[in-house]
Amino acid sequence: MTPSPDYNDPMELLAMVNEDNEECGAAPRQLIHELGLLHRAVHVLVYVSERELIIQRRSPKKDTFPLRWECVGGHLGPGEDYESAAWREIEEELGVKALKLDYLGQLSASVATGQEFIKIYRATASPPFCPNPEEIDEISLVTEDELVRLVSDNQSDFSPVFLETLRAVGLLRN
Repeated sequence: MTPSPDYNDPMELLAMVNEDNEECGAAPRQLIHELGLLHRAVHVLVYVSERELIIQRRSPKKDTFPLRWECVGGHLGPGEDYESAAWREIEEELGVKALKLDYLGQLSASVATGQEFIKIYRATASPPFCPNPEEIDEISLVTEDELVRLVSDNQSDFSPVFLETLRAVGLLRN
């Protein structure tokens, strides 16, 4: 029997990149986060209808922003491309295969993104969802308008990197 992966393993190897977002090596997750090294991630807004999407509260076991709301997302491993990571993350976190995946844009690495170069996607998926408890504490289905209201009511409930993503795709203004 193959042991299940530890999605919060501080020794998980992540792809490191240079300031031009070119892969230049690998290092453990903990070291990358502690030293603020440049690396890659994906964010995926998973929709179940034209305007209704899933938000998820991060597991209390997460090393960054535990119990904060965000979208599907994750780091890229060495040699992994962004689109493959997006498909993988949807399946790992929500337990479903996406029906469609569209590229929306990207964020450059900065303090605001946790030194991550992030590519943002929109996916379509259908329930039932089986959230991975190692990654997700809870999921909620919200309309885009409800999400904007929730964020305006209490930004501190959300991962600050997710807020950057929402700004990048035009759902939030500031």
